Amino acid sequence: MRNGDFAVEVVPRGKGVGVRETGSGHVLARPGQVYALRIRNFGPLRCVAEVSIDGRNVTAGGLVIEPWCTEELERPITPDEDGRFTVVAEGDERVFGPDGGRENGDLGLIVVRFRRELPGGPERARPLPPTLMDAPHRGPTLPPSRLPREVFPIWNILASRMPNGGRFPQSFGMPSSPERPPAEPSPAYLDDEGAFDEAERAAGTGLTGHSEQRFTPTQLGPLESEATVIQLRLVIASADTIQAAPSRADEPAAPIRPAARP
Repeated sequence: MRNGDFAVEVVPRGKGVGVRETGSGHVLARPGQVYALRIRNFGPLRCVAEVSIDGRNVTAGGLVIEPWCTEELERPITPDEDGRFTVVAEGDERVFGPDGGRENGDLGLIVVRFRRELPGGPERARPLPPTLMDAPHRGPTLPPSRLPREVFPIWNILASRMPNGGRFPQSFGMPSSPERPPAEPSPAYLDDEGAFDEAERAAGTGLTGHSEQRFTPTQLGPLESEATVIQLRLVIASADTIQAAPSRADEPAAPIRPAARP
């Protein structure tokens, strides 16, 4: 989904049928699908992207994107967890706690808030970012949250991929707990009551395996006060529906959460 100078895309990693973003902003996926967030800056200024998943902040003070650059985030920015983002169906109490995520209105919601670095500030020396030729799997950069608003440290990330380690997915901040073609393609849509018709159930995000994305600090100047917001929502759908879903549309509205199911 794109909004102005910015875009966010859920990118499948590893095995599975993949994902599909619809015009409503829902991202259709199967349980167990590992994914990354592809975050794009089409503008001429650096920006900070603050990312939350399931209502939880996963980028500390924000993810820094250079002008006209793309970064991919595959794990939360936290020193004590290196698991990769993984789709988990609503109802899994080992991941979402006793209610299985049914009472979480933000379950599946991916929110990215972009704020540009203001031009005209004092010049600060900083290292050049690696080129795509030098670092084909270059990851994102981000600042932690405890610094003065005027100066943000940034994290340059060098990322490489490792196979899924097979750990059971865990929710952020909680203790662990063959493709087939569609027979009759049918579009996904919202019904008269606002429910997402083609979703089997809601979905959230847990962590599985191991990511080698790493972060190094740098600095960023003052940011604009008003953010540009992009919202997507993960939902569980059948493999047939994922392959038959219509193309996505660039709409900034928040996608609707499917109703909780037993």
